[in-house]
Amino acid sequence: MEHPMEWRQARDLLLKHIQPVEAELLPLSQATGRLLASPQWASSDMPPFDRSPYDGYAFQSGDTKGKLPVTLQVLEEVPAGAVPTQTVVPGTAVKVLTGAPIPPGADAVTKFEETRFSPDTVTLLRRYEAGENMIRRGEDLRAGDQLASPGQRLDPGLAGALWAQGAREVAVYRRPRVGLITTGSELQEPGTPGRMGQIPNSNRPAFEAALKLAGAEPVYYGAPGDDCDAIASALSVAWQETDLVITTGGVSVGDYDLTPAALEQAGGTIAVQNLLMKPGGKCCFGRQGKKLACCLSGNPASAMTCFYAVVLPLLRKLSGQPEGRLPELTVPLGADYPKASHQTRLLRGRLTIVNDGLVFMPAPSQSNGALHSLADANALGEIPAGSPPMKAGTLIQISYIGM
Repeated sequence: MEHPMEWRQARDLLLKHIQPVEAELLPLSQATGRLLASPQWASSDMPPFDRSPYDGYAFQSGDTKGKLPVTLQVLEEVPAGAVPTQTVVPGTAVKVLTGAPIPPGADAVTKFEETRFSPDTVTLLRRYEAGENMIRRGEDLRAGDQLASPGQRLDPGLAGALWAQGAREVAVYRRPRVGLITTGSELQEPGTPGRMGQIPNSNRPAFEAALKLAGAEPVYYGAPGDDCDAIASALSVAWQETDLVITTGGVSVGDYDLTPAALEQAGGTIAVQNLLMKPGGKCCFGRQGKKLACCLSGNPASAMTCFYAVVLPLLRKLSGQPEGRLPELTVPLGADYPKASHQTRLLRGRLTIVNDGLVFMPAPSQSNGALHSLADANALGEIPAGSPPMKAGTLIQISYIGM
C-alpha cells in the first residue's frame, strides 16, 4: 500500500505505465474524431495554381500606374473549374470568377464592385500592386509540408486537407476498450426488482457516457455485490479482455470495502491508494502486467471527479494523445466559494465567458453524491489545501475536461 499522493503526482506516475493502443486503417469518412497514428505529408501544392479569391477581373498592375481611370479590353470569361485560353497583355483583362485560375500574363485582380464594366470592357478606378488579390499556388501548403502529427485529432479541416491531397484512408488509433464494473450490494440494476435499501445504479450510465465522450468503447462486466471473490472474478475477466478497467465502490475503510483486496486476489499490484483531495480521494489504482485498474469511489460525483482528474488523462494517452494531461489555465472564480479547504478540493463547474472574460462558475452543489452537479460541466476548479473561503474573482487553476 502506498501513502496518499497529490492527484497530479498520481496522474503522472500512472501515465508512465500507459502506452497507446494499436492503430487501424480506416476510410477517411469513418475516421472523424479519431487520433492519427502516423504523420501526414502534403503530396502537392495547395492550391495547385494561382487563383482568384473574388468575382472580378485579372489584369496587369502596370496598367494602373499612369493616368486613372483606365479602361481595359476584356478578352474572355473564366469561371471556376475552367482553364484560361487567352494571355493578358497591356491594355487587356480577363473576367474571372471566384476560384478560377489566374490567366497567363496577369499579376493582379480587382473585385467587380471596385470597377465600372460592360460586356467587353472594364474600367479600373485606382492603382493596384503586383500580386494584389491573388491566392498564390502553394499558399496553403507546399508539397512535402507536414499536414498533421501523430496524436492529432481528425477534425473537419484536417479531413478536407487530406482529401484534397488524395488521401482516402488514414491510420488512426483504435478506440480503447474499457472494462466497467460497478460494485455494491445496494445497487439496483435496470430490469431487476428493487428492494428496500437499494439505490439505482447511476454509475453505470454515467461512466458509459463519459467513456464514449472520451473516445473509448465501454464494456460492462456487471455489478457484483460486496463479495471479494465476485469482484476479483469480474476484474480478472475484464483485465484479460480490455485495455483498462474502471471499478466503482468498495475503496473506503469499511467492513464491505473489498475492492483493493479483490484487485490483489485477481493478480494485481496496488500502485496508488488514496489521493490528497476532496472529493474522490478514496480510490485505488492497480497494475496487472501492462494494464491498469482504476478503482474509484461508489459516490457518483466523487467517482466522476477522480475520473476527470486522473483517469481521463490515462484514457487520452491510451487513445494516442502523446501527453494525456488535460489543458490547464488560470481564471477567476465566478462566484463565492464559502468553505475553508483543509485538503485540495476539486470543484465541478463550467468555464464560461462573463463580461468578455473567461471565468469558472462552480456548480451550486458540490456534495459527494450530487451527480447532477456534473451536468453541463466542462472543467474542474482547484482550491489549494489550506485555503480559506474564497471570494468571486479569486484566481484559481482549472483543468478543462471539454465536455
